[in-house]
Amino acid sequence: MSTFTKVLDRWLTVTTAAAIIVMMLHIVTHALTRSLFDAPIYGTNEIVEYWYLPIVALLGIPAAQLQKEHITVTMAIERAKPATAAVFTVFACLLGALVSIAFAWFGLSKALENTAIGSTADVSAVITWPVYYLVPVVFVLLAVLYILDAVAILRRRTEAGEQQ
Repeated sequence: MSTFTKVLDRWLTVTTAAAIIVMMLHIVTHALTRSLFDAPIYGTNEIVEYWYLPIVALLGIPAAQLQKEHITVTMAIERAKPATAAVFTVFACLLGALVSIAFAWFGLSKALENTAIGSTADVSAVITWPVYYLVPVVFVLLAVLYILDAVAILRRRTEAGEQQ
């Protein structure tokens, strides 16, 4: 694992854990103030729904890619020769990068739309438009990770070919 991926993995893990902890503290404080003082924290449900949960869910996507924890079907490449398996895997990485870039582009257009209208939560004045920018950032990052995986596979194949 390169220094970039190690730092990124650490950052994603710490940021996601912090978001979960802050979310839990927010919810517990809301429940306590509502029960004990009959004074709930304004917009807690909206903040959880539109801020905390998207952060946790979206940051989990590149984290799973970094840690190789996505579900993979290896039936086709297990039976193939190593060179053929490498070609299929590189193709899958490039396809994943292209799909990720498409999601990023779509996410950016939605983020710009929500910024233009000043998007807020459904029934409250809690602003939500900044969170929409997390979608393009995460999917561009995922595309970069797919490309790095493809490059690593090609380097391993080149090094293995030179040693033979």
